[in-house]
Amino acid sequence: MPVKRSSRYLPNIGTLLSTACVLLSVPEIEWSALVWVGLVPWFFGLRRCASLLEAVVQGAWLNLLLGFGGAFWVAGAAERYLSVSTPLALLMLFAHALVHQLQLVAFAGVYWKTSRAEPPGTTVQLLTLAFIYTGLDWITPKLFRDSLGMMLYASPWLRQLAAFGGTALLTFVVALGNLATYSLVAEALALRRERSRTFAPLARPALRLVVPMVAFIALGAAEHARVRNAIDHAKDSVRIGIVQGNVSDELRRSWARGDADAARESLQNYVRGTEKLLESPTPPDLVVWPETAYPGVFRKPESDAQLHLNVAFDRLVAKLGVPLAFGAYDREARTDRRVLRNALYLVIPTSGQRTDELSPMQVYHKSTLFPFGEYLPFADEEVARRWLPGAAQLSRGDGAAVLELGIADSGVLRLGPSICYEDVFPSHARALSHLDAEFLINISNDSWFGDYGAARWHLIMAAFRSIETRLPQVRATNSGYSAFILPDGSLRAVTEFDSSTERSVALPITNLDSPPFARFGDWFGWLSVLVAGVAVFVSRRSAVTE
Repeated sequence: MPVKRSSRYLPNIGTLLSTACVLLSVPEIEWSALVWVGLVPWFFGLRRCASLLEAVVQGAWLNLLLGFGGAFWVAGAAERYLSVSTPLALLMLFAHALVHQLQLVAFAGVYWKTSRAEPPGTTVQLLTLAFIYTGLDWITPKLFRDSLGMMLYASPWLRQLAAFGGTALLTFVVALGNLATYSLVAEALALRRERSRTFAPLARPALRLVVPMVAFIALGAAEHARVRNAIDHAKDSVRIGIVQGNVSDELRRSWARGDADAARESLQNYVRGTEKLLESPTPPDLVVWPETAYPGVFRKPESDAQLHLNVAFDRLVAKLGVPLAFGAYDREARTDRRVLRNALYLVIPTSGQRTDELSPMQVYHKSTLFPFGEYLPFADEEVARRWLPGAAQLSRGDGAAVLELGIADSGVLRLGPSICYEDVFPSHARALSHLDAEFLINISNDSWFGDYGAARWHLIMAAFRSIETRLPQVRATNSGYSAFILPDGSLRAVTEFDSSTERSVALPITNLDSPPFARFGDWFGWLSVLVAGVAVFVSRRSAVTE
């Protein structure tokens, strides 16, 4: 029975199956093995499209469905953080879903034009299509820089490939695996239709799948063994503590409005956790609190209540006697307007310091701000605030910087800070590596996104920054997931979400050199874009000559 014309522009069964496979492979479910076949049903569906427009529509549907299913928490976050109405929050989710994975729309057209007659049947075709998908994926603007390649985090061996070519290389591996699997299955189905009694024709497509995958796994396994050996024979270690206060959004809003009691209650959650860490048999050399754990502007009070809180806090730090890294706000008085920044402070009490003396401090200002949450892009602020009353208008810092901490047995330790959204971007961690950072410190607050999907995604992205730089990392969040991350990306002492707790771990200081990705940057992403451009140019020229 012929397909009705109107139904051709609805999602076909291949698009729906691929949506299900991909959504089951991402956090929180993380059936990561499905990522190897996630696009295969979609490829079959694209071949059945009667026109280029129909194929592009299927790409748009897959993009939209993954946006709704994989980032549904955007609506809740907008409602909680920006204080918008439910209808507006849903509209913001729809807008995000429209551009969630736009590379799928473009690739659908490329795939239909090149493979509608028959599946890619040569190694060159498979590699070219994998490069094209990777190039489109890498160059497409994305709010969270997420990709299918990140699902390989579940493999301790394959995730090590990010040290060579970043997550773009992992995306290439996944794309190649899906394309080769599709080619193999398509060949097997063709033989079945022909009622063939021999499977010999499947040997080549099977090898085109197995050989590159075995090569990638072998490379990742060798790299993993090398890094683990360096971790096990680290030259030194430093013990770092994390306090996860789990301060509620309501309490944070109260102290933001100037409620002094709420500010003291919020701060006390972190003080109690710090005191517990210092009472342990092996107290930490540094304690890290999450983003904006200190309620308000630090050491630049604007009211008597803030002044009293600042004085009490400084005296407490001197009494505790342990270096403390924490998030707070910083401000700078200017003639035109007040400049407010999201900051990470490192306060280091000195030996013999009196409680009425200020401890030396260093500060880092967040330079990559979250759009609409921390600044309002391309919008009149007065008008935008009518629609987004919870949005902040912060100022950017000056870029990556390193903080220095003296440790008795380890000399001066160079800490590379990032605040929340900054750990989504490999370029920030690379910049810290170039500044000779020995540790990465990330402070975040993911409570606005809820307990499903987003917080786990954020943790995985942070782990890739350690793989790409081979630097250990401490990640402190308000509500979870806090963790310690080793240079191979493995996690230690991961906290539960929506819990108040503290952790302490001795992290290794290794002799690992900066890997290729840290030294050369996104070379594989640019290579993919170059190959994609050359392939399109050659195909168009061939079409003209024909």
